[in-house]
Amino acid sequence: MNRFSLVAAFAFVSASSALAQGALSTEGLGYPAGGISARAEGAGSGVADFDALSLTSPAAIAGVGSAAIYFQYSPEFRRVTTPGGHANTTTARFPVVLGVLPMGQSWTLGLSSSTFLDRSLETSLQRKEVIGADTDTVMVTERNNVLGAINDIRLALAWSGGPAFRIGVGGHIFAGSNRIRLSQLYPDSSKYISNAQIGRISYAGLAASVGLEYHPSRAIGFALAARKGGDLRAESGDTAIGSGRLPDHYSGSITFEGLPGTVISARLAHDSWSSLSTLSSSGLQAFDGWDGGLGIEASGPRLLQRIITVRAGARFRTLPFGQPNATASQVCTPAGFCTDVQFQSGSAKVSERSFAAGLGIPLTRDRAALDVSFQRATRDAGTDVKERGFILSFGLRVSP
Repeated sequence: MNRFSLVAAFAFVSASSALAQGALSTEGLGYPAGGISARAEGAGSGVADFDALSLTSPAAIAGVGSAAIYFQYSPEFRRVTTPGGHANTTTARFPVVLGVLPMGQSWTLGLSSSTFLDRSLETSLQRKEVIGADTDTVMVTERNNVLGAINDIRLALAWSGGPAFRIGVGGHIFAGSNRIRLSQLYPDSSKYISNAQIGRISYAGLAASVGLEYHPSRAIGFALAARKGGDLRAESGDTAIGSGRLPDHYSGSITFEGLPGTVISARLAHDSWSSLSTLSSSGLQAFDGWDGGLGIEASGPRLLQRIITVRAGARFRTLPFGQPNATASQVCTPAGFCTDVQFQSGSAKVSERSFAAGLGIPLTRDRAALDVSFQRATRDAGTDVKERGFILSFGLRVSP
């Protein structure tokens, strides 16, 4: 079996373990974190294309005001329910890191890194296995650990023609890897030798983006953003094992600020995720998806002479990779490690609905600010597997 087949075996086993667990958000190449700041998350993503700390539109950085560094931490507490029971997991994400630097009155430069697809999971499955001529029956534990992500590194340049018009362009490098460890553990180490297989798949690709904002009055604003994807290659060591195309992205947003201290926003986006279907040898199926959000933020109470901003919103979107239907088969590695796996034979779309709330808290004489958001997300593929996620986001902005 060559290197390609070995990596394919890991991909199949990963899909099988995820299916056994029933997780909906970690199928395929992973969960799309979205590159959206804690502020925009708290407002249902509606304000994302206007938000300088979100990475959906390169034009937005023109409204940053002053040089800033931004860092975000977003742990997710996930619960998966199946007819056989339920499982709880925690995933720690650092989805957005951003630095912006105004250059003169009109130009702004930004460098950022965001999580494009997060593929972090760990599953454990016990099964009976008959070993040797004596037909001993033992209980074997199969553990599958996948740790990795594909990240979007963006260099953006924006120009502002005053408060009414902004435009920006961005160049993107997509890079990352998945580290896969598949273990087969026996209860009696004196009679049987446990073993493990380790693999790593790396990804690389390029894309370009453009964005613009138009504010015909102080009360209303419009924003458009687009990203054109290039090829995304998957490699194991120095061997290419697959390729696809990064999804094209289009979004449009509107804000209304006619009420004092209040911003009402709405956003609709489309991603052509199906262009990634050719990347995997395991029959990965991806679906084009819509992403819509509506939110509000308003000036709230005073705390230590500072005005707290309160936010709320709702969001609906289709996740890129579906819940697979499968047929059983067996895959063996060159070391003779064989396992029963389930091959994908079509998928059901996974929808995600989330409700969010958040706070914006100014700090240290407005030289820093903390945004906190909470999202309750439910994911459904029309099957008997249900998933619920609670996502906390903490975003800290500091202006030197």
